[in-house]
Amino acid sequence: MSAHIKSNRISRDTIIYIPVFLAPAIINIILLMIFTRFFSPKEYGTYTIVVNTTIILSSVLAQWIVLSVQRFRPEYSHNGTIREFNRNLNRLLLFISMGFLAAAVIFYPFLPSGLVSYRDYYWSSVLLIISTIYFTVLGGVYQVDLQSKQFRNLNVIQSIMKLVIILIFVMAIYYSPVSFIWGTLAAQALVTIPMLRYAETGKMFRSMKAAKDSFFGFGKKFWRYGFPLIGWYIGTTVMNLTDRFMIEYFRSSHEVGIYSANFTIAVQAIALICNPLFFAIQPIMMNEIQQHSEQEHIERRISNFTHLFIIIAMPFGVYFSIYRHEISELLLGNQFTSGAIIIPILIIGFFAWNIGLYGQLAYQIAKRTKEMFYFVFIAALTNFTLNLYFIPKWGFIGAAISTTIGFFVYSGLLAAFAHRFIKWKIPWMAFSKVFLLVLVVGFPFFLAKALYQVNVSPLLKMISGLPFFLIYAGAVFILWKNAIREIISSS
Repeated sequence: MSAHIKSNRISRDTIIYIPVFLAPAIINIILLMIFTRFFSPKEYGTYTIVVNTTIILSSVLAQWIVLSVQRFRPEYSHNGTIREFNRNLNRLLLFISMGFLAAAVIFYPFLPSGLVSYRDYYWSSVLLIISTIYFTVLGGVYQVDLQSKQFRNLNVIQSIMKLVIILIFVMAIYYSPVSFIWGTLAAQALVTIPMLRYAETGKMFRSMKAAKDSFFGFGKKFWRYGFPLIGWYIGTTVMNLTDRFMIEYFRSSHEVGIYSANFTIAVQAIALICNPLFFAIQPIMMNEIQQHSEQEHIERRISNFTHLFIIIAMPFGVYFSIYRHEISELLLGNQFTSGAIIIPILIIGFFAWNIGLYGQLAYQIAKRTKEMFYFVFIAALTNFTLNLYFIPKWGFIGAAISTTIGFFVYSGLLAAFAHRFIKWKIPWMAFSKVFLLVLVVGFPFFLAKALYQVNVSPLLKMISGLPFFLIYAGAVFILWKNAIREIISSS
């Protein structure tokens, strides 16, 4: 693949992937606005606990398969055995989903009395987890096959259907937070149907005897590569989600609701732009190493992509930090704005986590997933330990601090030990220059908001801050135009 083609594909796929994250983000913000205005913070806190539980379980069951798909599917495609891959992948998904359903049926009669308030959510959550397993893994198939347009369309359709179906459920069928779960399940299940067709799910039972050994070999390969990633995803969910459970235990569901709503804003501040970039880069890297496996080439590519992430991500973090109160009030309402203080704290943490994803590519390419598990375990343990002290003392502010420290620990460990396999060279000089630039550009907007816009509406304040991006983009174009072109097209 030529440098020009790679440059075009990275640029094109990044743009294509923007709606993959933008559409769900917009829909989720709309749903968040609906929820926070129709239901109380306590109800939102309970709903958040349920959603986080489904995320944890579906991540543990699905994400290790996704990363295995991204690592090994290009090999099967290169060898001309993609049908064998599809057949074995579908069987693996069937066994996992049926095993989880059986476990849920067995566990239901023994549901603890302390969880009675969550009983209404049980079966909708179980089915949503199974649906999410398929949707997530098959989405990874589209991604690694570089089917970015189809993947985008499916995600956008799913997001729009989710909004429509949830509104129908809440307004016409069952006025309850549970309807948000049922609506999400219905939309996701409908969109998964064409994904099953693409993955040739209907052909998985053909040639059962002949394919038995093939499936065991396939499962063994996935297990060896992916098993440490189960622990890795448990660790990431500990850092991302267990703070809600601990806030509820030490404080209240009310604080969980405030924390979770503002947490969502902080996530989107980085994710809306940076996730499309990473989604475009990761499959290209995994396919590229089939032709270019030289370590020096891989190290240069990872370092260049890290540099590109820094240039793109940092201004969004600064903008959302400056206008944290305004966006919290505008999207969530006054009863949630007390949590706006955590937005810049979490943005710093998410920046550290996302930059670590590029260093993580070195470990995935080298098949050193065990190290990823060890590092995230240390980071999660750090986060959990700090939460035991910070949450009782400072509430959700303490949770935000603990989460951010945990993210820094993980990325720091990735950087410290990457030299043993494939070096991850963080461009510190470029980081310093970009950091200085966003401070210089952002400081006048911070002063203007603090001194001259006290009585201005939140929306007008945020609109008045948009020239920040134009000034920053102009400065980047002047200072680093050739550097960015070289980063994208370097081979």
